[in-house]
Amino acid sequence: MTTPLELARLRLAEGDLPRALAGLVDALRNTPADPDLWRQLGLIYLAIPQAHDALACFQRCLNIRPDDGPALAGAAAACEALAEPATAVALYRRALTHAPRRRDLRPGLAAALLQAGDIEAASQEADRATGHDPDDATAWRVRGDIAMAMKQPAAAAAAFRRAAALAPDDSAGHYALGLAAAGADQIDEAIAAFTRTLDLDPTHGAALAQICHLKRRVCDWHDLDRLGARLRQAVHAGREGITPFAFLAETGDPAEQLACARLWAGQVERDGNRLGLRPLRPPVRRESAPIRIGFVSSGFGNHPTALLIAELIERLRLTDLITYGFATTPDDGGALRTRLQRAFKEFETVDRLGLNALAKRIRQADLDIVFDLRGYGDGAVSPIYAQRVAPIQVNWLAYPGSQGAAFMDYLLADRYVIPDDQRQHYAERLLRLPQCFQPSDSTRRIPEPPPRSECGLPEHGPVLACFNNSYKITPEVFDAWARIARAVPDACFWLLRAGPDAMIPALRREAAARDIAPERLIFMEKLAHPEYLARYRHADLFLDTWPYNAHTTASDALWAGCPVLTLPGRAFAARVAGSLLATLGLHPLIASDIDDYVARAIAIVRFPEQRHAIRDALETARRDSPLFDLRRYANDFVDAVSWMATRQRRGQAPIDHDFF
Repeated sequence: MTTPLELARLRLAEGDLPRALAGLVDALRNTPADPDLWRQLGLIYLAIPQAHDALACFQRCLNIRPDDGPALAGAAAACEALAEPATAVALYRRALTHAPRRRDLRPGLAAALLQAGDIEAASQEADRATGHDPDDATAWRVRGDIAMAMKQPAAAAAAFRRAAALAPDDSAGHYALGLAAAGADQIDEAIAAFTRTLDLDPTHGAALAQICHLKRRVCDWHDLDRLGARLRQAVHAGREGITPFAFLAETGDPAEQLACARLWAGQVERDGNRLGLRPLRPPVRRESAPIRIGFVSSGFGNHPTALLIAELIERLRLTDLITYGFATTPDDGGALRTRLQRAFKEFETVDRLGLNALAKRIRQADLDIVFDLRGYGDGAVSPIYAQRVAPIQVNWLAYPGSQGAAFMDYLLADRYVIPDDQRQHYAERLLRLPQCFQPSDSTRRIPEPPPRSECGLPEHGPVLACFNNSYKITPEVFDAWARIARAVPDACFWLLRAGPDAMIPALRREAAARDIAPERLIFMEKLAHPEYLARYRHADLFLDTWPYNAHTTASDALWAGCPVLTLPGRAFAARVAGSLLATLGLHPLIASDIDDYVARAIAIVRFPEQRHAIRDALETARRDSPLFDLRRYANDFVDAVSWMATRQRRGQAPIDHDFF
């Protein structure tokens, strides 16, 4: 006679998980003291995954048989899934005392230690696991995860490479290899790994998104139209895993960007729920009490975010606001990090905290408002916002679009980046500042540049610059530049080496294909910020990209006195340079379409009188317009913060509001 446990295992072997689960539940009604049935039911719940139910089943098994090794291991895995790493570590250690040779326990312990933030102990356990069983793919996967957490992508790629060789049909393993290889700038291997992921799982939207983004980074535009169309179809089909940040460069349609963000937000909410935090209790304060605001970012160092907010935070220190900075990356020892540490009234480096601990720490600050200064970019900590770390949560500055999430209350913008006719494409309530939403640093000094020859530039002829990241340069943009190049044959194009090495020969091949001499493309290495700013004095015109504009880079160019020519689109990311120029009153530098963009560029660089007139207008605007007036910006920012806090303290829900 077949026992209920044997029958459940038969059904599992046939892939009939619902009947296996139902059969075990029925059997336990009759024999509730059978530990084997509880353990098997826990394993099924763990696979679904329903971690809470799985843990309850394993605990029932352990109540009957305290030393059941598989149940201990299962309970530990369930605690990992529930973001309870300390409990998981203790359970794995108990399981190891009963089954020290069981191959899945040490990798599980290493993963739990990593989740708990004990990277050193996690690394030691991973080394033991791979040493004990060098053919265990899971152990190598965990070793790779630890190397990634230690910011060692090349070592991680080596570990994931070994795991992929041991488990060649595991799509998740190939995807992990792709991420590590990309982090190590091993772009060809990364694309190959993501392609293999798609071969194994054609629905893997994340791998497809990575392929598109990497090809854009190296300016390999072959087959990109087909891949991009496939990616947009995946978003329309509701495919999860497509990173919204990378998707910004794929489409200028804000409706598509919002759809992608909403899919990602669904994942974030599930990740947040696994943190298991209790609901946030908003502070009860008098309406006149000082307002406590926090800023969370991975960019509080040598990073554009730090550059944009440093002077603002210094000015906020002179107000009644209580400002907290939470740096999710280690101290890089740079001047901007030091400046921010001094500017915030409270500053903490929280890079070693897991998401659960990070959320609890920010809650302890008892904030009224928290600003997410990372959004969905690298270093995002989005799940903490899904669990609420402050009564008011604001998307601002780092992610140029909607997060598509119910947990983000406001988006701080302006009327140019989000005009009225695009309002429906943003999930947050909109707060639109009276001028450009983006602050800057007006304390910077611009040194004299070295001679043109030392910059690799020819002694004569117009210099057309674009120091944007390589993934922002699209075939359509490059076609427009080629038209300008043919009309102004003595002009050179000065680009930033802002991507992998392969971008340079790729762009030179594209130039040759358009009958433009490849040597007219000149590439500048990344430099310290003052030296970088100085180079703008040699540039006659900055040529912007679309559908993803220059943002901080456009602000840098304008501050350094270099005119920026832009072509705005409909989405936020395509309108930032336009917002900067509109605030300066430099509307002649805002083109209406591609033909207009080309014509304006040609007129500016061909005719010295136009070039000088534009530069003079920019110099006057820099001095007189609100764009670089940080005293005024700080006042507007305080008004927005006060308005949000007052509504919350009165028990009023977030609403759209324009400041004038």
